[in-house]
Amino acid sequence: MSERRPKGTGSIRERDGQYQARYSYVDGYGKRRQLSEMCDTRTEARAWLTARLAEVVSGRVSDAGALTVGEYLADWLGSLGMQQLEAATLSWYRSAVVRHIIPALGRVRLAKLSAVQIESFLAAKAESGRLDGKGGLGPASVRRLQVTLHKSLDAAVRKGMLATNPVDLADKPKIPARDVTEAVWTPETMTEFLSATGTDRLAPLWQMASMTGLRRSEICGLQWPDIDLDSGVLSVKRARIQINGGKPIIKGPKSAASRRVVDFDAEMVNVLRRWKVAQLEDRLLAGTTWEPGEWLFTNEIGQPVNPEWVGKRFRRLVADAGLPTITMRQLRHSHATALLKAGVHPKVVQERLGHSSISVTMDIYSSVLPGMQREAVERLATMMGR
Repeated sequence: MSERRPKGTGSIRERDGQYQARYSYVDGYGKRRQLSEMCDTRTEARAWLTARLAEVVSGRVSDAGALTVGEYLADWLGSLGMQQLEAATLSWYRSAVVRHIIPALGRVRLAKLSAVQIESFLAAKAESGRLDGKGGLGPASVRRLQVTLHKSLDAAVRKGMLATNPVDLADKPKIPARDVTEAVWTPETMTEFLSATGTDRLAPLWQMASMTGLRRSEICGLQWPDIDLDSGVLSVKRARIQINGGKPIIKGPKSAASRRVVDFDAEMVNVLRRWKVAQLEDRLLAGTTWEPGEWLFTNEIGQPVNPEWVGKRFRRLVADAGLPTITMRQLRHSHATALLKAGVHPKVVQERLGHSSISVTMDIYSSVLPGMQREAVERLATMMGR
C-alpha cells in the first residue's frame, strides 16, 4: 500500500514488509534525479523523506550515487595536485588513504558511510593498525587518519555528494598530552656529544644543530651566502626536505616565521671558518668531479648532504658515544629547553626556533615554564632583600 502525499513531497510505498521512500529533484545541471531508500517502518521512511526534502529546499542535496569510498578517495587523491600542497603533506595523505583507509572502508558506499563506521575504523587502527602486525597505531597516527578522512569528505560535501561530513559526527581520537622535554639532552650531554664527534667530518653540522636549534631540513638547506661570519648570524631562506628516501626537494621555510635570522656564538664562527678551509681542500682533491654550488654542508665531492642521511648519521654517532638515544628533532628541543632554563625569554626562543607565535612555544615547552617562574620570583625576592 502506498501513502498519498502532497505533490512534490515524494512517496512512501510498502514493499515486502518494508517501506520504500522515494523523491525526485532537479540538480544544478537541470537534470531530474530520483532517489529512494528502504526503511523498516513508515515512521523512518517519513523522517528520511523530510530530511531529504529539507536538503532540496536549502540547496544542499547530496547524491553520491553508487560511488564507493574507495572510488571517491582515488579521485580525491588525483585532485590534490591542483592544491599546491607540500610534498610531505601529499605523501601523508596518500599513505593514509592507500595503506589504511581504502583497505578498511573502500567498499562502503560513500552515501552510506556513517560516524559509527568511522569510529570503529579508528578504534581498530588504534588496537591493531600497524602494517607490520605488531600492535596498534599511536594516538598521533590515528589522529592523522581522522584528519585525512575529514579533509577528503569535506570536499565531497562541497561537491554536493554528501549533505554532511560524517567525520564531524564521530568522536575524535584522544591524543594524550606529550612532554617533549622528557627526552632531551642537558647542556652537559650536548657538550659530551660535541666532544665525541669533534673528529667527525661533519662536526660543524652537529655544532650548528646543537647551538642554533635549526630544523634538520633548514640545516641541509643552508648555503654560504646565508652565513655572515663577521656578524655571527645566519639567514634561514630555504629548506631541503626528503620523503621516504626520494629525491631531495628545495622549498621555502616551513612558515613565514621560519624565514628568520639566527645568531650563533663566537666559537661557531671559528668552526665555520675552519670548515670553509676544509671544504676548499675537498674541492681541490675532487678536481673535476666536484659538483658546483654554494651549499654549506657537502660531501667530499661537493654534493649537499641529504636530510635522511644526516638523521641516520646522527643516530649512529649518538649510539657510538653511548649517549641517551634522541633524534635531531629532540636535539632541537634540547636547545630550546636549555635556553628557557637559562632564563631566556620565551619570545626570544620563539623567534630563534621560527615558531609562528609565542603561544606555540609556550604550549610545546609548558613543562619548563613552572620552574622558570619559581626562579624568577626567587631572583625578585633577592633583589628586594627578602
